[in-house]
Amino acid sequence: MDLFHCSTRRFWEPEFAGSNLNLAGWTKKLSGKPTITVGSVTLGDDFVKSFGTNDTAAIMGIDELLERLERGEFDLVAIGRSLIANPSWPKQIRSGGVSGLRPFNRSELAQLV
Repeated sequence: MDLFHCSTRRFWEPEFAGSNLNLAGWTKKLSGKPTITVGSVTLGDDFVKSFGTNDTAAIMGIDELLERLERGEFDLVAIGRSLIANPSWPKQIRSGGVSGLRPFNRSELAQLV
């Protein structure tokens, strides 16, 4: 195993009580291997909730994500639903942050077909 992909519903939630580390953080700490975090990156609602409603997932900032990345809690970040709603997500983040992002709605999936 060279790398762990640690998928959670919300990357910002601690995996265990009494610790600020998420699943990727704990995996890296225990294994010493590089990890990828994922889970509602730039979105306020988790994966399960976004598929149970026609509401959109609100856009959230990336400050906490960047702080945790800089601290070395995890090594990479995977983007899912935000990338579906915003195919140019990396370019938008680099040029202006989250202000130009569209919120994810499950109807976005129908456009993938």
